[in-house]
Amino acid sequence: MQAKIFHIVPTVFHSPSKLPSYLHQPSLPRKLPRAISISSPVNDNHHVPGPLTIPDKDESMAAFWDYQFLFISQRSETSEPITLPVVEGTIPPDFPSGTYYLTGPGLFVDDHGSTVHPLDGHGYLRAFSIDGVPKEVKFTAKYIKTEAQVEEHDPVTGSWRFTHRGPFSVLKGGKKLGNVKVMKNVANTSVLKWGGKLLCLWEGGDPYQIESETLDTVGSFNVINESLPSAEKRGPGDLFDVAARLLKPVLHGVFKMPPKRLLSHYKLDAQRNRLLAVTCNAEDMLLPRSNFTFYELDSNFNLLQKQEFNIPDHLMIHDWAFTDTYYILFGNRIKLDIIGSMTAVCGLSPMISALSVNPSKSTSPIYLLPRFPSEKSAGQRDWRVPVEAPSRKWLLHVGNAFEIKDIDGNSMIQIQACACSYQWFNFQKLFDNLVWKQDIIGKADN
Repeated sequence: MQAKIFHIVPTVFHSPSKLPSYLHQPSLPRKLPRAISISSPVNDNHHVPGPLTIPDKDESMAAFWDYQFLFISQRSETSEPITLPVVEGTIPPDFPSGTYYLTGPGLFVDDHGSTVHPLDGHGYLRAFSIDGVPKEVKFTAKYIKTEAQVEEHDPVTGSWRFTHRGPFSVLKGGKKLGNVKVMKNVANTSVLKWGGKLLCLWEGGDPYQIESETLDTVGSFNVINESLPSAEKRGPGDLFDVAARLLKPVLHGVFKMPPKRLLSHYKLDAQRNRLLAVTCNAEDMLLPRSNFTFYELDSNFNLLQKQEFNIPDHLMIHDWAFTDTYYILFGNRIKLDIIGSMTAVCGLSPMISALSVNPSKSTSPIYLLPRFPSEKSAGQRDWRVPVEAPSRKWLLHVGNAFEIKDIDGNSMIQIQACACSYQWFNFQKLFDNLVWKQDIIGKADN
């Protein structure tokens, strides 16, 4: 079975070497600020000076500067909400009041010579509280006090020392050989407000609960209640089951990896008022198979159902989708990299370099996994057989997925997502500290 693909953007992108010269890296000033600081309130209204601006000669230069400022460490937090000044325009009178929460990496360089990849940057939570009546926006920002953040930051001196290598970094000023602090939960990926709780998620561990008004960290929060048995769909045991049993105590006991890693992307089923989440098994990163467990919870975090699927393929999943009938997984194929594994264990390369993309097939598998196996519509096809998209793409994020029926009553699934080629999504280049640090951080943060 094949999927039909529709492109709304070109599928061929020029490599950096073929880009026009004006889009290449412009020359930089000799010195950039080491960190952007939040100004302290200067009066009772807590207004701050206008935004930092850089004179731009053309759009490419402006875009370059915008990109540079994404990777400048932020060492300040707000002590109380700050009213943001109006730069242009106004808040529409019918704009709904509320708060927009945004988490992301905030610190990239410590005070002892180490630089981490942005994916390992400590979670920096920002809140934009919008009030349509006085037409004001108040800004609050604080670091999420994860276990790693508390260990690496000295609140008295304000200094930082990276001790966790994380999955994507190599520490220059910290311990390399024998550093097993790989699972660096930085809560920097997504924000969820559900069941009266504000949670910040990371790819591979429990989320952290945050006090929604002050942004103070409450502590880690276990979303999944394993009180229900799985509706498992497993084949007979094999050698991989034996390997999994051997790997689990090592990954958990030595590297502190949880047996099931909660993915950072969740979904909300508004019609059923459910929170949908998915976990994968820790050992599956090293084995040519993938186990995914899907959970559906009510507004009080009570577990309503869970299902486990064992897929005989080595996959890396970051984002996924769902419809009324299916969970949808997009198969990004990976494989174990022997040389990368050796350098990663020695601390010479990030742990992620133990894996590499697997371009052995020309198609992209899409797995349609039944949400409700007892329903007739879910049992019409074997979920173990993927739908093959006719091009090899690495899926990054999903916008939406939904089912429609044609005039004959046949179901069709439409998926809106963004993807890139396997050639562009290269672990060794994406997570090579020397490459991205020198090109971006080294010029913008030192």
